[in-house]
Amino acid sequence: MDDPMLVEARRAVLEALEQRRGLIAFSKIEALEMDRLARQYELAALERLRGELDRLPPKGLAMSLRNLLERMDDQLKDLEAQTGIAESSRRLARDDITWRAFEDVAALLGIEP
Repeated sequence: MDDPMLVEARRAVLEALEQRRGLIAFSKIEALEMDRLARQYELAALERLRGELDRLPPKGLAMSLRNLLERMDDQLKDLEAQTGIAESSRRLARDDITWRAFEDVAALLGIEP
């Protein structure tokens, strides 16, 4: 974990977790809006992580993180390809995929949410 780029990736996840905690601890916004903002923070962190991973060789932890992001991308593509699904259900499934990927990334980086 000493690689500076992995340190930056870890920082991105920690910042998103802090932002997410801030929504819960200090906010009186509606639950749906809170969830929307949490996913926004998580997606931003995952994209930051993706940028850091692009600069690392595909091995070890970096490869595991890349695989998680690729799996998330595949799941999102599969979801978008589904027909006959209500947009609200699609949105919930998209949020669930994003949340799970973020939590898995945090766990791989040794961060407890």
